[in-house]
Amino acid sequence: MLAACTPEGAKAFTAPVAGGTAVSGLQLGDAARAVVLSYEWGGSPCDWFEVATELVARGYRVALWEYGTLTGLDRIKELQAVVDQVRDAGATEVVLAGGSVGGCVSMIGGSMITPAVSGVVVLSCASWYDVQHRLPTTPLAAKLRLPTLYLAGDGDTLPVSEVRKDFAAIPAKDKKLVIVADSSAHGVELLSNTEAAATKPALFAFLDRVSR
Repeated sequence: MLAACTPEGAKAFTAPVAGGTAVSGLQLGDAARAVVLSYEWGGSPCDWFEVATELVARGYRVALWEYGTLTGLDRIKELQAVVDQVRDAGATEVVLAGGSVGGCVSMIGGSMITPAVSGVVVLSCASWYDVQHRLPTTPLAAKLRLPTLYLAGDGDTLPVSEVRKDFAAIPAKDKKLVIVADSSAHGVELLSNTEAAATKPALFAFLDRVSR
């Protein structure tokens, strides 16, 4: 999948995963501040390419990666391997961000990745995680103590009431929820079109604050 969106200068990597197969990824930029982007179910890391290039232009290193063979909570081992790669390459501050299943992966990773990351951005994740396992997300959100930004559309098929429920369960004091009115956008779609006017300023302000 990544072959479809590999720009000149991007650095490909393969990260070994404990208990699974190695995962592939790309790093764009070489800044000390990094954002690891995780994509939607049935999508591609390339869906985040436009956001990735914008983040690089704003002074961030960005990692895009492909999911491997692990599912459920074990998928966080893959995310851990990607974060390790980014840190080994020179990143000192790492934020996890993603949409839909990738948002859930990022949210769960916020309480499981070691050493802890600087923050988490969650787009369109609530109710349950993983098509195969359907793990309830509220108990997982209740473990998140890092700075957190939640983004969702109020017309998404994912009920906004479920998003609010998960957000309320997060014990972190530093947290923000942005609900985009009259929007059915899901995942990375929340960062484009008319939704971007509400979501991108919130995203950039959050990243700048937690990874300075």
